[in-house]
Amino acid sequence: SERATNENVIAAVTVLVVATVVLLLAALVASASFVALAQRRARQLGMLAAVGATEKQLRSVTVVNGGVVGLAAGVLGCVVGIAGWALAASPLESAVDFRIDTFDLPWMLIAAGLTLTVFTATAAAWWPARTVARMSTVRALSGRPPEPRPAHRSVTLAALAAGIGLASLAIGGDRAQDGMDILPSLLILAGTVSLVLGLLLASPAAIRVLARLGGRLPVAVRLAWSDLSRYRARSGSALAAISLVLGIAATVVITTAATERATAFGNLAESQLLIRSDDVREPFVPDQADVDRLQPQVDRLVATLRSATVVPLTAALDPRSEQDPKLQGRFPITFARPYDDGWSDVGRVYVATPATLALHGRQLDDLRTGFLSTETGDLHLLGVAVTVDVPPGGERPEPERVTDLEALPMTYTSLPGSFVTPQELRARNWVEVPTATWLIQSDHPLTSEQLAQAQAIAVEAGLTIESRDSQQDLALARTIAIAGGMLVALGVLAMTVGLVRSESGRDLRLLTATGARRRTRRAITAATAGGLALLAAILGTATAYLGLIAGFWHNLETLERIPVLELVIIVLGVPLAATVAGWLVSGREPANLARQPME
Repeated sequence: SERATNENVIAAVTVLVVATVVLLLAALVASASFVALAQRRARQLGMLAAVGATEKQLRSVTVVNGGVVGLAAGVLGCVVGIAGWALAASPLESAVDFRIDTFDLPWMLIAAGLTLTVFTATAAAWWPARTVARMSTVRALSGRPPEPRPAHRSVTLAALAAGIGLASLAIGGDRAQDGMDILPSLLILAGTVSLVLGLLLASPAAIRVLARLGGRLPVAVRLAWSDLSRYRARSGSALAAISLVLGIAATVVITTAATERATAFGNLAESQLLIRSDDVREPFVPDQADVDRLQPQVDRLVATLRSATVVPLTAALDPRSEQDPKLQGRFPITFARPYDDGWSDVGRVYVATPATLALHGRQLDDLRTGFLSTETGDLHLLGVAVTVDVPPGGERPEPERVTDLEALPMTYTSLPGSFVTPQELRARNWVEVPTATWLIQSDHPLTSEQLAQAQAIAVEAGLTIESRDSQQDLALARTIAIAGGMLVALGVLAMTVGLVRSESGRDLRLLTATGARRRTRRAITAATAGGLALLAAILGTATAYLGLIAGFWHNLETLERIPVLELVIIVLGVPLAATVAGWLVSGREPANLARQPME
């Protein structure tokens, strides 16, 4: 029997997916910058082409620049990261209660990250370099932007990439239900990358739609959105980067809201405690002598809590079953599900008592079946003695399937949820054994002082206690995601708007020379920032929901709770903040109205 949840694999997959998304984000931001840089240097590259430079030499100018920028960014990031870790390691020791060797770091992984940074920046610079290097010499000398590709082609490719991504996430999410291994991990990673590529491919078409929607808006808005459409190569990369940032924020908001819904009851009530032995881990149970040794300490702990009652939790055990002496404890009756070639342990089967059934709103006299559980599906009984002779090397019979199971309503997640009735226990000749687990119930919420005193006694006695988990961390995660997403999105917006407006400097000088007021100049910049932010918020949130729906298609009720307020902040708050910031920082009259600046 083995547990279905592999924490190491899940942690590795999470880190891999996050690192991939971050590298894609860096590549999109870098790509937008290198497109602008290549376009700005178009005249210089045209001059080099005019004096005989080859296409390879022209392409190398921007590609080498990307590699140098990536190397500088990687070295700076490593230095800052290692220095930050050195400062955080000591406080982290007390937080996680684990001794940390500050400089026992995965140096090979850090070197791989530095290498990937250089590679990502170089790859981001390659496509803009290729585009500009293929421009005709006359067109490059004129400084005109390259002709954008037909929108329908990118839309078709975007739909194809999105379809592949959604299918990969759906299959990977379905396979992950049976345990996280290499196949669902790769599918989730491939689906995430495909969705981001679909977002990138759809961005130029979305900008074109935005420009068409501004046909009847004020002239400043039409000019701003027309400039975005005219420079779609650069604006598309920036839009994809901003959409990815806001999509990440929306994903965190949606998943934390779903987690809150899934843990609506929480682990325990505020008036409950669970006490366990440090030496026994589920599903095993200890010997009676070990429980008798701990009982006085449990009584001492309960005595510190006013008006508290203690409920010892007992499990069912088949005395005829073979017990492995190598195991740290006896293996009781457990529920399990088929998993690959083995069994996934669901949990102990506790003996039903009036006190434990009352936790689920049931009474012992009303029961009509032998087993009760909050678990559903194909459940089998593990730990039951084999009553048939198995020849040497022969296959053991499949564990008994539970057929007379009554469903119990979900309650607090750490409370016992699977039971066998005393009548069924006696009919099967099983015995009731202690689990070294006690449920403490008080008639009032436990105070922090009581919890601290109970924790001190538990540590001294070799016990662990579990109390009510607060969900404030989930709310904090949403707040950090929204704030961080807004800041990063506004930073990318500031870079993009600056690049777009710098390319439109000639138009701005003409407008100023013909009498355009400061209000008009402010409106152009504000409309550029606000239009990009609104489009990115819609695309990012829609992509996040599509990806999550695909990943949870087998259990869509998980996403039933919609965090309306947080999504409104993302979809409307970010564009509003971008518009206000664009209005405030712009409006200065350009210098040298009559002269074209030398580049």
